[in-house]
Amino acid sequence: MIDHTNNMNNPYDSPPVSPRYTALGPNSPTLSSAQQIHLQPPTTPFGEIKLIGAGPGDPDLLTMAAYKAITTWADIVLADKLVSKEILALVKCPLFVANKDKGCQASGQQELFERATQALKEGKKVVRLKQGDPFIFGRGGEEFLFFRRLGYETTIVPGLSSSIAGPLLAQIPLTHRGIASQFLVCTGTGKLDTIPDMPTYVAHRTTVFLMALHRLEDLVQDLLRAGYPLNLPVAIVERASAKDQRCIRATVETVVETLKEAKYRPPGILIVGWACDALAQNPEQLGGLTAASSTMMDSQE
Repeated sequence: MIDHTNNMNNPYDSPPVSPRYTALGPNSPTLSSAQQIHLQPPTTPFGEIKLIGAGPGDPDLLTMAAYKAITTWADIVLADKLVSKEILALVKCPLFVANKDKGCQASGQQELFERATQALKEGKKVVRLKQGDPFIFGRGGEEFLFFRRLGYETTIVPGLSSSIAGPLLAQIPLTHRGIASQFLVCTGTGKLDTIPDMPTYVAHRTTVFLMALHRLEDLVQDLLRAGYPLNLPVAIVERASAKDQRCIRATVETVVETLKEAKYRPPGILIVGWACDALAQNPEQLGGLTAASSTMMDSQE
């Protein structure tokens, strides 16, 4: 007989006691001197930390676990600048918002680490609040490992990523029978502002680019070199779920000029693929769907 009694705890309501001190062995990763300072087992009282996704911005799209954490559980909330002011207004405890503007990312991240570490050493309940989902281009994994090296096991609370919510709120299905059988989420900017590899064109795929619109002109050239057709529909969704959300529709060929005319309002995501027009009210908007891609997708169940 299997005993399930030890599996009944909800980690979001009752996070595991932390910190759990992690002994470093010969194969452990090398840490900076600043990190090594904190490697001694913390003295009591022990703090706890939750890494939480805030979703795209509308407070109604927070998970219940996230809402309870920032309104009743936390002693301090450390948030990224992209988290909406409407969500930050729900916080009942001391709040710190990091400055991660271009050129300040490293110092802003370091200050977050320092404030979190100090609060944990003081026995506080810490919420690390990140836009969207913390593990989708949010550096959440890096932060999880940082706190693990200090001996803390972080409770992860998922968030609704703008890569999925943004298209949905703009009435763009990422998958649609007969048009798109898969979707891909990419970053438009690599580590230290490097240019990531461009995925090859697949007719039945919808591709969503995050952190890409500041280099849209170069990205379009990357798309063309990777075989994306000029008439392929694209959409830009700005400020997904906010009251001033806007969707700008164009094609690979016209999107750069279209965005210039519309005057971009960050943050935004870029959606590329035939699915951008899948729910179009005007059937002519689907005229660019090639016979080849249509035939390929007719067999999709």
